[in-house]
Amino acid sequence: MWESILEALSQVTLSRGARDDDGVDQLHHFGTVALLAAFAALVGMNQYVGDPIHCWVPAQFADSHQDYTENLCWISNMYYVPMEEAIPFMKEDRMERDISFYRWVVVILLIQCLLFKFPNMLWKELRGYSGINVQKIVNMAEEASTTPPDEREGKVKDIAHFIDRWLSAYRVYKYNVFIRVREKVSGVCCFFFGKRHGTFLTGLYMFTKILYLVNVICQFVMLTTFLGFNFYSYGFEILANLNSHGEFRDFDHFPRVVMCDIEIRQLQNVQTFSTQCVLSINLFVEKIFAIIWFWLFFLTIATLINVGHWLYDIFFNHRRERFIQKYLIMLGVDDRSRERKLFKRFVSHYLRDDGVFLLRSVGNNASDIILLDLVRALWTTFKKQHAPPEEVVAPTTRDESYT
Repeated sequence: MWESILEALSQVTLSRGARDDDGVDQLHHFGTVALLAAFAALVGMNQYVGDPIHCWVPAQFADSHQDYTENLCWISNMYYVPMEEAIPFMKEDRMERDISFYRWVVVILLIQCLLFKFPNMLWKELRGYSGINVQKIVNMAEEASTTPPDEREGKVKDIAHFIDRWLSAYRVYKYNVFIRVREKVSGVCCFFFGKRHGTFLTGLYMFTKILYLVNVICQFVMLTTFLGFNFYSYGFEILANLNSHGEFRDFDHFPRVVMCDIEIRQLQNVQTFSTQCVLSINLFVEKIFAIIWFWLFFLTIATLINVGHWLYDIFFNHRRERFIQKYLIMLGVDDRSRERKLFKRFVSHYLRDDGVFLLRSVGNNASDIILLDLVRALWTTFKKQHAPPEEVVAPTTRDESYT
C-alpha cells in the first residue's frame, strides 16, 4: 500500500519519462526542488515588485524622508518587541529578537533547492563509472515496451547482449587472498563500491539515498539556525494551535509589526529614531515555512521507510532471489536441486547486486512482459555458458511461459 501511494504521488507530481531511481528520489530532487523554487519566486516577486515594508515615521518627516526610512529599514537589522513590553534601552538588548532573516528568505530557499538536487547530480555524474549507461538501458527498455511484437524481441536481445557483456567484462578473473577478502566484504557491505565485485551501482545508489536522508534531516537544523527559533517542533505548534483555537493563528516567530532604529546626522549631532514598521511579507513567509515543515516531515518519514526497504532488499540474498525467481517460474524453471543451485549461481555470481539493481530499474519503467523477456534472455545466455550441454534447452514461447 505504501509503495502504491508513493507511485501515485510520483505519477501526479513528478516528471514523465524513463528514470533510473524510484518515486521517493523523485520527490526529493524534482518535487521538492519545484516546490521550493515556486516559493522563492513568490517571495521574490513580493520583495522586488510589491511593497514589502511600510514604516510609521515622526510627523516632521517629509514624504521623501519616509521613503528613505523604509529603504533604510529594509536593509538594516530590525527587531521585535511585543506591544505589552517596553522597548529596551540598550541596543544589544533590542537585538536579542532580531528578525532580519526575512531579507534572505529567497537565498535560503534557493540554497535548499541546490541541496535537494545535489544527491541526484552526484548520482548522474558517477553512475557512468559502473561501465554501463543505466539511463540508456532504461530508455531502451521503455522503447521496447511500445514497439510492435515483431521488433520487440530484437530490442530485448540487444539489451540482454549489452547487460551480458557488461556483467562479463567487469568481474574478477585473478584471485588472491586480498581480492577474496574484498569480495566477501563487498558482498556483505555494498558501500565498498566494488565495480568488479558487482556492488558499484548498488553502493552508489544507497550512498545517494543516505545523502537524501541526511539532507532532509539537516534541513531542520539549518532552518532552526536561520529563523532563530525551534523549527523542529514548529509543525506540532501549528497543530496544537489548530486544536486549541480551531483556526490558524499568527506566531511571534514571524511578526508583522517590528521596530527599526535609524540614525540621522545633523551637522555633528546624530539623532536616533525608533520607528515602527509593518512587514507584510511575513504574512506569506509564515505560511510558506509551515508548508515546508509538513513537507519535510512527510519526506523524512517516507525516506526512512524507503531506505530501510532498500537496505533489507540488498543485505538479504533471498530478497534478490525472490525478485528474479518470480519471472523464472513463469519461464518454466523447475525446482530440481540442480536447477535450484544453478539459479542461485545465476543471481549471486552472474547478476550480482548491480545486475539485480539494473533489472529493478528496468521494471520500474517498462512492463512486466519486457522484464520477463529480458530475464529469459539473460537466463538462456547464462545456461549456455555455465550449464552442462544436456541441460540447455531452447526458451519456451511467450504463450507457453504463462501456462
